[in-house]
Amino acid sequence: MPARRHHGTVLIITADADARRAWTAALEAEEHAVVAVGAVPEAVGHAREGGIDAVVFDASERPQDGRTLVDALDRLPEPPPLVLVSSSSHGPELSARLGAAAFVPKPCADEDIVGECLRLLASRPRPRPDTAGDDPPTDDA
Repeated sequence: MPARRHHGTVLIITADADARRAWTAALEAEEHAVVAVGAVPEAVGHAREGGIDAVVFDASERPQDGRTLVDALDRLPEPPPLVLVSSSSHGPELSARLGAAAFVPKPCADEDIVGECLRLLASRPRPRPDTAGDDPPTDDA
């Protein structure tokens, strides 16, 4: 059986275990690979390993961790876009301060998270396969 193709890897960070499960299931239903964690320090480790195409951060419980997360993402060669989720009335301001690519107010439907991820991943250029060592085409054929 061939490996299942996915449309990108999304890193979910939320202390809310129910949201983590629901968002993971919704993204996987749309053929995304998902790494889901409960806290920023663990997420930073996953981001450093590479292969993350988008990040969903629920800042509802620990908005102060947003700066730590963004600083870590900014050190990556190609930082993935950030979707900030928050139940705070200051969520849009925090989203702007952190440079998030999208903001989703909480409470939200799982489809809201999926929709933002789909939009961001569709607009992000996909890396080309490595062609190092390939001979350039010639006109001698």
